[in-house]
Amino acid sequence: MGNLCAGGELEEYDIIPPHSDDETGIYDVGSFIRPGSLRSITRKPEGIHEDYWNNHVAAAKAMTNLRRKEGGLCSIDHYSVYGAAVALPQLARTAGWSLRYTGLVIRGYVSLFLNILMQCFLLYMLSKEERIMSKFAGRPSLCDFGAQLYTCPDGYNCRGPGGTEITPERLYSWESWSTRLFVRDSLKMILPEKAAEIDLHVDPGEYGVESYYLRMTSCFIFVLGLWPDLIGTGDMFNLLYHVPTKAMPWMIYESGPTSSDKKTISVHAKDGKEESVMFMVSGMPLHWKIINFFMIFLPKVYIWILVADIGIVFLLETASIEEMIVNAVALSFILAIDETLNSALMSPMVKFILENMEDYVIHDPTQEHGESEREAFQRHVKDTSWTLRSPEFYGQTVSLRLILVFGVTCFFVCKYYNDNCATSPDGGLVATAIHMPKSSEMSFLSFLFGPFPNFFPVEVASDETLWEMPS
Repeated sequence: MGNLCAGGELEEYDIIPPHSDDETGIYDVGSFIRPGSLRSITRKPEGIHEDYWNNHVAAAKAMTNLRRKEGGLCSIDHYSVYGAAVALPQLARTAGWSLRYTGLVIRGYVSLFLNILMQCFLLYMLSKEERIMSKFAGRPSLCDFGAQLYTCPDGYNCRGPGGTEITPERLYSWESWSTRLFVRDSLKMILPEKAAEIDLHVDPGEYGVESYYLRMTSCFIFVLGLWPDLIGTGDMFNLLYHVPTKAMPWMIYESGPTSSDKKTISVHAKDGKEESVMFMVSGMPLHWKIINFFMIFLPKVYIWILVADIGIVFLLETASIEEMIVNAVALSFILAIDETLNSALMSPMVKFILENMEDYVIHDPTQEHGESEREAFQRHVKDTSWTLRSPEFYGQTVSLRLILVFGVTCFFVCKYYNDNCATSPDGGLVATAIHMPKSSEMSFLSFLFGPFPNFFPVEVASDETLWEMPS
């Protein structure tokens, strides 16, 4: 038992003399402090190794600062037209809407609208291919055709869209299978009297997926590649929510030397004094928050949903192994168009402003006066006393982002099966019947509500069936 003078009063603490069996200088926390015995220590107690004290205090304070930076900063996207569209109007407002700053705003919004137009057009064409043009060709949805290929022909769900058993040697891509069907049907039309003999000797094979598990893995990798863009969208909402709803300057002029940790533009006055201008995320008026929410945030969110929905359908309709792997990565380029436009069209001064804009620090009253070394040490000692039965262990080791990525992937995969597939008598999932579309063009509303297909479905010309699962 020992005494330590703190603030004019003696307080007790329990310290067990340190011990170590080697020369490494590593000590067990249990050899110093009994749980709950350390109270109000304002400096390193005697009997605790200097390195041990410093390491624990450093670890505690580092984690505090890292967590504060992770959840306590509001920033713009420094390399995207979305970030430029948010920041440039506030800089122009700060500058009193001068001509040069207003010109930057107009060019920023032109790039924003061009980005939205290009992304939507590419997504529209992909959606049109899958929902209309493939129907004219009579191509059924892939669903689970060939999914259990390794069990065929003796397993379940081994019947293909042609109505025959799927086997590895009879499995073809859609292009090959449709061509082989055309040759067989053409021969039967030319020689109808030999139809039975043609069916016996001309085998078109079957159409199906080459690897079911790779298809699911590709979908997961695809959503994983989209996730950073969704995180950036969340950062934009965080900014609009937390920055003050009032007109505050987004650039500040400072006379004299500035702190080395701030991003500034250094200028020199005539008298030789050092001056600087700092760009920073700050408060914005309510009407600008509303404009940014409806013109930037919502389109960005909905385009992400469209990319995820259409991309998953595209991947699930891909049969060959090599195309699955390539498409899982290639489809992500649609969401990278905003960064490409920013790199290609934005002026160097705009790029410099975006890259050197200070983040907005969210005020945290609990961290206002910092944390003493004693408090940091005590907290870290407590943090080292965990077991596999501690609930906090699982809260720290389970990745919430991984669970969300997996959940989003499962949602869009299940949506595909619900919209395009039905259960067959032998228990497998097969494509629903295909009807002739009314037009080769898809309405904008059908595209826009693609994630909700029951709202504006693609119109069909009649009840004419182009394909249905053979009985």
